[in-house]
Amino acid sequence: MTKKIVILAGPVVFIAAAMASGADDKTPTIKDAMKINKGGPKSAAGQLKTKLAAASPDWESVQKTTKEFLGLAEALEKNEPPKGDDASWKKLSGLYVKDFKALDDAAKDKDKDAAQAAQKKIGASCKACHQAHKG
Repeated sequence: MTKKIVILAGPVVFIAAAMASGADDKTPTIKDAMKINKGGPKSAAGQLKTKLAAASPDWESVQKTTKEFLGLAEALEKNEPPKGDDASWKKLSGLYVKDFKALDDAAKDKDKDAAQAAQKKIGASCKACHQAHKG
């Protein structure tokens, strides 16, 4: 009987450990993903705009920021919309991810003009998504 308990305990411990390790991989909420835009010029997006306005941007810092932004955009896409239909959410959040990918690629290429254009395009996309999905 003791052997059966030990044999059964092994898989239970394994499953519990796997579940615990996945707890850190929680998808950020929509609210978490949108925090990059909160606070105007002091927001993360505002600070990136300032960095890109420099004559010679600190590309290492810019790349770190754009990589984080891309991750948040990808997380946004995995959430359910508070209102509106799923097809619209998938379309608009997919475009959002595409624009952040362009921003991240421009930062990797150290292409200031392309990075600024991508950031401007991202900023212009807010209204359509908010009208359709913001709760």
